[in-house]
Amino acid sequence: MKYSFNVFNHSTYYDLPPTLPQQIHAAALAGYDHIGLDVMSVLEHERRGLPPQRLAESLGEADLPCYELVSLSISADVDATTRSLANVLRLAPILGARQILAVATGPADQVAAGARRCVEALADAGLGFALEFLPTRHIDSIDAALHLAELAGVSDHDAFRLVVESWHFFRGPSTWRDLEALPLDRIGFVQFADAPEMITTDLHAESMHRRVLPGEGVLDLAGFCDALVGKGYDGVVSVEVLSDTWRRAPLDTFAAATLHSTRNAWEAASARA
Repeated sequence: MKYSFNVFNHSTYYDLPPTLPQQIHAAALAGYDHIGLDVMSVLEHERRGLPPQRLAESLGEADLPCYELVSLSISADVDATTRSLANVLRLAPILGARQILAVATGPADQVAAGARRCVEALADAGLGFALEFLPTRHIDSIDAALHLAELAGVSDHDAFRLVVESWHFFRGPSTWRDLEALPLDRIGFVQFADAPEMITTDLHAESMHRRVLPGEGVLDLAGFCDALVGKGYDGVVSVEVLSDTWRRAPLDTFAAATLHSTRNAWEAASARA
């Protein structure tokens, strides 16, 4: 496996100052193979005078390539989708991103046309399209994501792949049978985190603020890893521990802890295979 440090836990989404150079340094120091950058933070850096070209230089100096760029927002709002697509098409080549993580807001029949347009535009640019299903949205499962691909008229598995995210898999309606049946070439990449027992029914809040390091929660991550290793997955694992607690910790400590716990989980699965 290759491991990517997902920067979203410290994104400007949380009203935090942009810290991408510091996160690049922390991820490289921890030993990550890749990093995943978020569009919101990149744009905020740009507004404050640090252009994406400078971020690309920081990536090169750290020898830490950008794997995923998060996110491309697809909705029934054509103008909003167009703006989001324009951002990723501009930023991805500068930053060297290879995969674009997409999220869809709205019923599949309302977002299918926009999804198709985005898939085609990214393919023309040589970028991968990977849709993340979220239990807080209409596209909430493996089946729902595949149904969207069908409605969008995209039959090429390479053109329309899924982000298989452990938190969303366990907290949403996807089943083990769905994961087992998912073709290997439909997986763009994996996102990984654990979770404690829920203390509220607010899935969004639980997802965005209460994740824990792999092995410290209640999710069957061993089964999750075994299922993916068993089907031959050997790609990128993006570590996305979204946690209020970890936002208060030093970045170097956070990066090291996330990589150590994640690598242990996947190496154990490989040993069991």
